[in-house]
Amino acid sequence: MSQVAQTIAVVLTAGVISAVYAQAPTSTAPDITAATSAHQSSATKSHWGEGAAGESNVDPATFVTKAAQGGLTEVAVSKAAEASSQDPKVKQFAEQMVRDHTKANDELTSLAKSKGLQVPTSLDAEHQAIVQRLSNKQGADFDAAYGKQMKEDHTKTVALFQAATKTSDPDLAAFAKKTLPTLTEHKHMAGELPSAMHSARAHGEAKTQ
Repeated sequence: MSQVAQTIAVVLTAGVISAVYAQAPTSTAPDITAATSAHQSSATKSHWGEGAAGESNVDPATFVTKAAQGGLTEVAVSKAAEASSQDPKVKQFAEQMVRDHTKANDELTSLAKSKGLQVPTSLDAEHQAIVQRLSNKQGADFDAAYGKQMKEDHTKTVALFQAATKTSDPDLAAFAKKTLPTLTEHKHMAGELPSAMHSARAHGEAKTQ
């Protein structure tokens, strides 16, 4: 092959290679934002179940278990408050918690059993630890811990029952809807306990510093 022919061949080859690269799709980086968002969504699910984390509903068995454990805990710590508190307002609140939650627990147990769902009759290790921790306190220390616990618990319980109003079992959904006003009232009352109000003020002051 002559030198001229070789030169033409090289030029043509270079042109073909350039055309191929020009048409090839550019690679794109993986969508890190989407992956991160999915991970964050999963991480924000509440310990109290999907319903308590703001999801649309909660399945019947999970609702019964969590509601029963929560109710048993409210009764146990409130009985401790009746014995250990030095604040008349805390004692009065505790008496109402024992009365209202015992009634709700009995109704939930009867309803769940009629549907073949298992209902906890005693506290699990996690909730027993809460009762034990509060029972070890006395006087003003107990009042502060009890008020803080009641405020936190009722915030979670209201969220759980709100989700349960959309559960697949219509009778349990009706029970949740009927019980919600009482729980919402409890949440409001817990926020007005002297110990709970002091805790809220201290938290606000800490955030402004």
